[in-house]
Amino acid sequence: MPEHVKAGIERTCEAYRAQQPDWFLPIDEDEAPDATLLDQVVAGLEDNVAQLRTSGHGLALGVLALKALRERPDLIRPSIVDGLVKLLKATTEDRQTRYWGIVNYFEITETDIAGIEPYHTTVEMAERAFDELHTVISGRVIDGLRYHFAGEVVHSVTHAQALTDLERFGYGELVTPGIRNHRVQMYLNRQIPDYVLEDEVKEPAFANIFSPVFWEKTYSDPHALKLPYAALDLLKRLPVEKRAVAERNLCKLLTIMD
Repeated sequence: MPEHVKAGIERTCEAYRAQQPDWFLPIDEDEAPDATLLDQVVAGLEDNVAQLRTSGHGLALGVLALKALRERPDLIRPSIVDGLVKLLKATTEDRQTRYWGIVNYFEITETDIAGIEPYHTTVEMAERAFDELHTVISGRVIDGLRYHFAGEVVHSVTHAQALTDLERFGYGELVTPGIRNHRVQMYLNRQIPDYVLEDEVKEPAFANIFSPVFWEKTYSDPHALKLPYAALDLLKRLPVEKRAVAERNLCKLLTIMD
């Protein structure tokens, strides 16, 4: 990565460390690692693919944790795994009215959606996720409820990348239902009132993810790191001729990060 990107990542991460010091306490070195505990993390991921919840947030967080533990098996310790299991359980809990105009999104299945053709591979899923970046609108409160709008589109990218990593790691049995959930998510993301379109982000402030304009800032939203991470991975799965437009549209989301 360019040096200015590395510096931007470090600056934002240090800001998180300053804001949440309790998250960065030293681990108990007397606690022995146990590789078999990784099965509990995978079980938490299985619960997250059983049905779409929290816009695929559990998959995105859980797979990042799985990747870290695969690279650092010395950290597969009871206290760490217990925390991850609690986190993954929490991400299966959500408000039914998360999406505008949908009374209970828990009840929405593939048979209920229209306008989004089925897709079955992670390559197809990556292309579809970028295709949805044509409409980016900041979240807002409507009738007392918060709707994320652009945030849900962010999650469609991080969700897709998490499923792509699961495929790489050999968890194909989780990828297939995960792709079905992702398609439902794409449909739900499109549920927006027409009047908010007047605030659509038409032009990004920059056209590539490594732009210094983006990385010179310090962000409070951790998606400012998660989204570029996911997008840079997924862009490699697109045909070369589609990458520039996809990256430019992705930068609409980065433009409104805070």
